[in-house]
Parts: sequence; C-alpha cells; structure tokens
Amino acid sequence: MVESKDDLHDPAAETALATQADAPPSAEELERRSEEALASVDAAMLPSSGLLSFYDRLRERIVHAVEGRGGRVTEGTVRALLLVPDVFILLVRLSLDKGVPTQARMLIGGALAYFVLPFDLLPEALVGVGGYVDDLVLATAVLTQAFGGELEPYAREHWSGSEDLRVVIRDVTYAAENLLGAKLYGRLKALLAKRGIRLPETA
Repeated sequence: MVESKDDLHDPAAETALATQADAPPSAEELERRSEEALASVDAAMLPSSGLLSFYDRLRERIVHAVEGRGGRVTEGTVRALLLVPDVFILLVRLSLDKGVPTQARMLIGGALAYFVLPFDLLPEALVGVGGYVDDLVLATAVLTQAFGGELEPYAREHWSGSEDLRVVIRDVTYAAENLLGAKLYGRLKALLAKRGIRLPETA
C-alpha cells in the first residue's frame, strides 16, 4: 500500500491518490493541485487531532527513512528532512493560537494543507520521504513572510526544535535551490508568488 499524505481521510485526496496509481500526474496537473492545496487557507478545516496524528506518523516515517538510507543522501538533505516534523508542528500550533493575527493564520492554513494533502509539486506517494523537502521550503517561506518583527515571539513560543528557529529558516532558505534543484525551485517560487509569498533571494 502506498503511504502518502491522506492521513486526514479527505475524500478528494483519496480520489486523487487513486488517479495517481494509474499514471503519474503531469507537471501541469501537479501545479494545479498544488495551487488548490495552497489556497485551502482555513486552518479550522483541518482538525487538530488529525494534524497531531499526522505529525506522529510523519516524524516516525522520516526518522526511519533517514536511518535506513545511511550515507546515500547528502548531509544537507538529512538535516532538512529531520527539520520537517518540527516545522510542521510549529505550523499546527500557530494555526491553533487565537492570538496570531488572522492574515498570518490564513497563510499558515495554506501551508498546512500543502503538507497534508497529496497535491504538491513533489508528491510523497511518488517519490518517497524526500518529497517533504518542498513542503519544508514552502513552510519556511510562509514563516519568513508571516513572522517578521512583532510576530516573531509567537513563533519562538511554539518552536520545539533543537536549533534556533531563525537559523533554521535562514539555512533552509539558503539551501532551498540546491535541495530542490533549479527546475523544481523555480516552479515552487512561481506557485508561491501567485499567493503573494516570496522566496527570499539567496545570493
């Protein structure tokens, strides 16, 4: 059975996975589905219990995959993958914090939908755990946009990772193009631009 991001048992997601099983979707179809996921900005539509359960499975899957691959992936990719669960749970906590401004919570809701629905540019159902790298890059772009200045304390309060959050965001941003490759990075950059989110320049 293919493991994917349909852990919230969304009927549309299940239908999409059935379609994927027949033939891999085209790049254009993936971009369309990604736009739909990113546009799902109402975090209240994603039940907190389902998100927390998804987090547990996500962390277990990534740790298992990293341990199983040994030296077959770069150190940078391993570090990025191990950051994914911490960034995901940060988004969940921020989406549930009523003190976070509405506009920021809307951005976060879209990022969460991109995580949990199998409609992104690098679907985990097709490429495995490495497919969460684009989710990580997107999430850090959203955090950069939503949590500058006076909003940063909310993010720091809810961050449970072992590394400093600002360092994590900086490092993922700097390495994003190398982690994704120029072609996928360009597609993700264009997708985010449609939602008014800019990937910071790394030069």
